[in-house]
Amino acid sequence: MTFAEKLDLLMNITKTSNSMLARNISLDASFISRLRRGTRTPARNVNYIQAMAEYFTRCCKTDYQKAALREAMKSSFIEQQQKTGNLEELLYKWLGDENQARSDSINKLLNDLSHFQFKKTDPLNAVDTHKPYYQAVSEVEEYYGTKGKQEAVLTFLSIVLQSKSPQTLLLYSDEDMGWLTENPEFTLKWSNLLAQVLKSGHKIKIIHTVNRDFNEMLAAIREWVPLYMTGTIEPYYYPRIRDGLFRRTLFIAPDTAAVTSGSVGNSTKKAANFLFTNKNTVKALIEEYNDLLSRCRLLMRIYTPFGNDDYLALLAEFEGEEGHAIVKTDTLTNVTMPPGVVKSVLARIENPARERLLSYQQIRIDRFLDSLKRCRFTEIVSLPDQENILAGKVLVSFSDMLNDNLLFYTPGEYRQHLQNIIMLLKTYDNYHVHLTRNKHLDGSMVYVREDVGVLMGKTMPPSVVFAFNEGNMTAAFWDYMNHLINEKSQCISREHTIAELEAFAAGLKI
Repeated sequence: MTFAEKLDLLMNITKTSNSMLARNISLDASFISRLRRGTRTPARNVNYIQAMAEYFTRCCKTDYQKAALREAMKSSFIEQQQKTGNLEELLYKWLGDENQARSDSINKLLNDLSHFQFKKTDPLNAVDTHKPYYQAVSEVEEYYGTKGKQEAVLTFLSIVLQSKSPQTLLLYSDEDMGWLTENPEFTLKWSNLLAQVLKSGHKIKIIHTVNRDFNEMLAAIREWVPLYMTGTIEPYYYPRIRDGLFRRTLFIAPDTAAVTSGSVGNSTKKAANFLFTNKNTVKALIEEYNDLLSRCRLLMRIYTPFGNDDYLALLAEFEGEEGHAIVKTDTLTNVTMPPGVVKSVLARIENPARERLLSYQQIRIDRFLDSLKRCRFTEIVSLPDQENILAGKVLVSFSDMLNDNLLFYTPGEYRQHLQNIIMLLKTYDNYHVHLTRNKHLDGSMVYVREDVGVLMGKTMPPSVVFAFNEGNMTAAFWDYMNHLINEKSQCISREHTIAELEAFAAGLKI
């Protein structure tokens, strides 16, 4: 169960309203409402989880209420502790046991992203496209069970590889994904075939199932990171909750073939799977897919250095939305870069749009300064070694999104950027910096705007930025970033941070 589901259950069985709970634990009723709907999730170690546990312990007095709680806890590790722990302790652990798992899932995703490198195809595992997995297939082929589904998919991709012109594959599945991941040999064949399909010029539209468990959703995104990095995939999601009883898979190559199957619940072992090459059947399945797609939303947009204009438009849209923001990256953020340094850095690029980039960055800075009058902006900063700064080895953030070559700070430029951050700290109460010596998830960037969206990126070449605005994903990353702040700030004062930055900048004088 999610935190929202647990809270809703507790409030229902104790007949507690949003306003009543808010009064008893000193929170706003609107915040309780967002927690209950799942548009917000609690950060780790927040004090109101304990307050909730105390309140619901007082309210759970009847045998019916206690029985309902015991039943709900059966699927949790708390079940093992029910006989020995008191109710308040059990409720506290039960309400909070999801948060660590979410944090760990985000850590794994960022770690995989920051360490990603394109790998050369292993010749031993490469698929010979001249020796396809299939012989001749009829207009309808039948396959049964998990192995049948795997065979159908390999045949489908092999047929696609034989097609004469690139096409956009249409993929959707809300069936249990064990058939895809539980057999390493099949997973290797599937991933190699799919990589060759993309390398051949084909593209993909995929509809993800976001009402899966959050951790399962992030695990699925991690599996797709190598393919997302190619910039050839458009991911969507269906925003409404489904009961998950009847499940469906559709893999369609519009000019070639389609695989379809259905199952009940989580069982695919006995399911029938069909491969169609009949053009009329494929056309009908395309219409079915497009009907579903029309009810979906874009899950994320993916930006690589090959589409820098699109990336700049994304930043303008994202930063144009009002809201508190938190950013963590390896180097200093471009939005806090003073105009003089912007001009100095851009002078080193050969991009014919240099003047336009300079004007664009000035607009970003002006908008940022204006937003500080109303909204908090918090940076988690890990300063590089001074030796690397003095040697000119510190990258300008996402410079390969603007230029064919990477750009590096000169010592003077980095010092001026630090001095501008110090000025911002002294001038704007809404601007905050949390210094950390722990280079947490080096190579990754997270930029979250509350109730707006998330930019998540890989900062070292090959750079990539994923942009999410799905509500649950945004809320989870917002809470994750707040946890990082609470973990790293250790009640360090603004004056202490300013003094530390001033001392560091002074060490960069040549």
